[in-house]
Amino acid sequence: MLISYCGVQKYEYPTQKELNKKIGYLNRIIKEPFGKQSDLTRIAYENAEWSLFSLSFSTYAFTNISFRDSTFKPIAIRNIDLAIQKAITDTIYKNFSDTNPYYPEIDTAASILYLGHLNLMLGCHRLLDKNSKYADLNDKITESLYQRYLKSNNFCLDSYFGMSWIPDNTVALASIKIHSQNTGSHYDTICTEWIKKAKTSFIENQTNLLCSRVNDKTGRKEEEARGAMIGWSIFFIYRFDKEYAKELYEIYKDKFSTNLIVVTLFKERYHNSETSNGDIDSGPLFLGYSIPANAFAFAGAVAFKDLRTAKRLQRLISIGSKKIETENELKYETRFINLQINPLAEALLLYFETMTDWKTN
Repeated sequence: MLISYCGVQKYEYPTQKELNKKIGYLNRIIKEPFGKQSDLTRIAYENAEWSLFSLSFSTYAFTNISFRDSTFKPIAIRNIDLAIQKAITDTIYKNFSDTNPYYPEIDTAASILYLGHLNLMLGCHRLLDKNSKYADLNDKITESLYQRYLKSNNFCLDSYFGMSWIPDNTVALASIKIHSQNTGSHYDTICTEWIKKAKTSFIENQTNLLCSRVNDKTGRKEEEARGAMIGWSIFFIYRFDKEYAKELYEIYKDKFSTNLIVVTLFKERYHNSETSNGDIDSGPLFLGYSIPANAFAFAGAVAFKDLRTAKRLQRLISIGSKKIETENELKYETRFINLQINPLAEALLLYFETMTDWKTN
């Protein structure tokens, strides 16, 4: 009876108390100066991208919450401002670019990974503050990205030299779309062109899902569809083409997921059941299932109001994590494996569990 009951439960938005404590933790992380013992510095030792993502996904989560609760907007604007200030410090940008983005000329060779997230952070600030002090920088980066896409061979810009990941490009395209939403610019036409190209050139025949990497010079698909990549791509495509994002989500769910009693599990690779240490993107694999594949699928389930799947995934995440709670803060740590992924994990999960549209009236 208990199993039957749990199986039909549906996901519910976090309580205000939970939100306040999760926001409290991320607020502290954003305000904390860089230093050897700071959480952002320590997570960068694992992967330099993770400190940037901790800031960017905190920004996206605060934007979600502001669209659900307008009274939070002033706090979100202040904290997003602080996150942006950290993202443009040499501690962060030097991992991706030779030039500080505040220089008069935008570095047109900079990583699309970095500029995509930074530009989307700027766009979020502008969504909430119509007099955003970052408007000029947002305009410059967006125009630069638009021109780079026009000049590219296959609509995929490099994250690192010679390596073009689909998920990183979806972030940049989402930032262009939000810029057009904020300003009425025509730059978002490139999003439409990218979707056309994706449907004809980036789809893997075996799964009907987007491949993970593309060679921009040759157009060759260089890595198969993966849970850590397709889930990420879906929740950013959601920002510029919801219909296609939902189509991909349904295929992803059909091809990669398994229902097991009261949880749903998503695999990292199609029909692959290996148990191993995985790689930097997947983390450890158990019978082919990875933490990112399931966490990222959770975002899609919440976004598309697939509330039963969202609940089953939330239950799985809760089994694999433990709460660390104080009077003013709430965060999670992994259970069963020693994986130091906070504050990134908390920023990601807060974004996923608050997923909402950013359309303004």
